[in-house]
Amino acid sequence: MTLKLIAAALGLMLAACAAGPQAVGEQTPAVPDAPDMREALAAQTLAPGECGLFLFEVREPNNFVLFESETRRLVRLIEGEQMVELGVAPQSAGRSAGMVPGDRFQRVYLDAARNLTYTLTGRVGEETGSGQRLEAAVLRAQSLDGTQTVRPLGGVRRCMARGG
Repeated sequence: MTLKLIAAALGLMLAACAAGPQAVGEQTPAVPDAPDMREALAAQTLAPGECGLFLFEVREPNNFVLFESETRRLVRLIEGEQMVELGVAPQSAGRSAGMVPGDRFQRVYLDAARNLTYTLTGRVGEETGSGQRLEAAVLRAQSLDGTQTVRPLGGVRRCMARGG
């Protein structure tokens, strides 16, 4: 996936985000998406001072499939043909408040209603005009019976400047 694709996709993210997250591990019932949203999330935005992760499938057509607001502690992801929204427990961000290039990262999301654990791993890349690159990212969904699906992703972590 090219950096230009990521930059273009982030440029399209002008829609307002929905209300705050559910309690950690709880799931908002899956929302049937409009036909054009079955394979991708709608555009997401960050408020001033807010940080978030924007991840896209590596394979064409590079659908936008995972958004995490670190500030609001929520994650939205596409699972099958449904958008799932989960609360996010506080997680370490690496050595400092930010992510350091070259560091590995890991995020864990629990979907208690569907008995799934999502684990997002990858490497922090360089800063770009669109945000800090997230490289070699992989989203694993594991069920209680040990079944696992693996999705290679790429994207950015972006923080909006505080207003004022």
